[in-house]
Amino acid sequence: MSTSTTPSLSSGSSDPSTHVATPVKESICTDLHALYCFDVLQAHFEDREPMEPPFDNANEKYALFVTWNTTSHLRSNRKPALRGCIGNFSPMTLAEGLREYALISALEDHRFSPIKPSELPHLSCNVSLLTPMTPVSTPLDWIVGEHGIHITFPNPSGSGSSGKRSLSATYLPEVAPEQGWTKEEAILSAIQKAGYKGTVKPNDEIWNSLQTKVYGSEKATTTFDEYQNWLKS
Repeated sequence: MSTSTTPSLSSGSSDPSTHVATPVKESICTDLHALYCFDVLQAHFEDREPMEPPFDNANEKYALFVTWNTTSHLRSNRKPALRGCIGNFSPMTLAEGLREYALISALEDHRFSPIKPSELPHLSCNVSLLTPMTPVSTPLDWIVGEHGIHITFPNPSGSGSSGKRSLSATYLPEVAPEQGWTKEEAILSAIQKAGYKGTVKPNDEIWNSLQTKVYGSEKATTTFDEYQNWLKS
C-alpha cells in the first residue's frame, strides 16, 4: 500500500509563470480509501452491502478518480495494465463518491470489458483526490509528474444548437511520467483522447484554441492481497 502527493497551485498571482507549487499539508487520501473501493467492488459481486467507510473524512467533498490496474506480474514487461479509470471533477462526499466510482470505473469504462470477479486477486486500486483546477496561459505551462492536465477546445467538425460543441480530456498527474511523455506529447495525446483524430501541431489552429487547466492530487494505492490481509487484521 502506498500514498503520494502532488503539489497544488498557488492562486495568489495572476501570472501563471509565477505560480508556486506547494505541497498539501495534511494527508487527505490514505490506503483506507483504496481498501474501501475493493470492498465496494467485492460487495457488488457478492450481492451484499459494502462496509461502512473506514476513513475519518467520509463526509468531506473532493473531486476524485478511481483507477483499476492489473498487477505488474501478469505482464511480460512487468508494468501494470489499465482496466478502468473514471472520476468526477465535481466534488462529492468521499463516502458517496468512492462507492459510486469504484463501480463505475470497474464496470462502465467503455474502453474495456467490465471487470470480472475472477480478476479481483490480480488487481490494484488507485484513488486520486484532486486539488482545484487552475487555468494556465499555455498548454505547456505545467510540470510533468506534479500536475494533472485538463484541456477543452471547440470541435472543428461538430456543431450543436449553440454552435460548435467542445471536446475535453484529462490526464492525472501520474500518467505522463508513466508513459514517458513530454508535455507536448501529453497534450497531443489528450487531444486525441478528447475525440479529435486530425493532425495537430504546436501553434496551429487547434493547439491555439486549447483552454488548459492544471491540478494536483493525492493518491493512495493498494492491492487485493493487501485488502484481504487488512480484513483479517
